[in-house]
Amino acid sequence: MAVAVVGAALAAAVCAESATPPPPPPPPMASGDCVLSFVIDGDSVRCADGREIRLLAIDAPEMAQEPWGARAREELLRVAPTNTALSVEYDAVRVDTFDRDLAYLFLPGGDMLNEHMVVSGYALAFIIPPNRRYEDRIEAAKAAAEAEGRGLWAEWGFTCRPADFRQDRC
Repeated sequence: MAVAVVGAALAAAVCAESATPPPPPPPPMASGDCVLSFVIDGDSVRCADGREIRLLAIDAPEMAQEPWGARAREELLRVAPTNTALSVEYDAVRVDTFDRDLAYLFLPGGDMLNEHMVVSGYALAFIIPPNRRYEDRIEAAKAAAEAEGRGLWAEWGFTCRPADFRQDRC
């Protein structure tokens, strides 16, 4: 009888444990602020402390992709002028092979700069796992910008995608 009671209790505990929902995702890894000192292009900036940050999950035209690269850079500067204090949030991989920080940047009002560049039509979604925290938001922003012909979508600015341009494919 005691064995049956212990067995039933163990079975109940195992069932309860397997029914427990998975833990929530880890909180965002904030690193404080980046006071914007220079906009390199539509997806890379330099902070006053010297850090260079490549915006995660997006790909803007290269500066050599004239005039599209300059237009993307201008849009980023319009939304985040020099000396803007941006909040920085990292994902799984924090530094790329060029020793740049990889991050999501947030404007003083809370809007994500990465998402803004895509939804306004000046950058493409460019998800590289494991950095996928905002994948759904960025992909939705790209779909909306393309469907509505915003930014460079209205000007054929993505006939040669930045990744293809870097590989000399167009």
